[in-house]
Amino acid sequence: MKMFKYSISIIASLLILFGLQGCAEADPNYIHDDCFISQLIARGSRAGTDFIGKITEYDKNGNELPEGFTKEEAMGGSGVITFIIAAEDAEEIDLTNCYLRATVTYDEYITPTMSGTHNILVTEENPEGKVFVVRSGENSFRKYRVMGIYD
Repeated sequence: MKMFKYSISIIASLLILFGLQGCAEADPNYIHDDCFISQLIARGSRAGTDFIGKITEYDKNGNELPEGFTKEEAMGGSGVITFIIAAEDAEEIDLTNCYLRATVTYDEYITPTMSGTHNILVTEENPEGKVFVVRSGENSFRKYRVMGIYD
């Protein structure tokens, strides 16, 4: 019995030792604060045509950012992604039930999830389209409003 208690305490000590080694600080080369969508593709049906949205980025004061902006200029801002579909294609491309696919860096995640279908059509009942939040690996975030319009 004494040997059993001694073995248990050795095993517990080893587990604690190995557990503490797992709490090392993250390598700064692998932590990113990027929270941008670089491309968003919408598809009106599973077999439909892909459409690439126009991304407009804004700073924290609501000013549109120019091409080639820096991450620091964009911090605290948001983005709008617009899909403009020709009115004659409205029957073929359903913006109230479309699939979305975003391009982000490897340690970003999007909420709510983009799996399934989404209503991005802008109407009186749905003036915002669909809002997504992109979070980086170090928990900074950026909101994107995705809007679909028949023109």
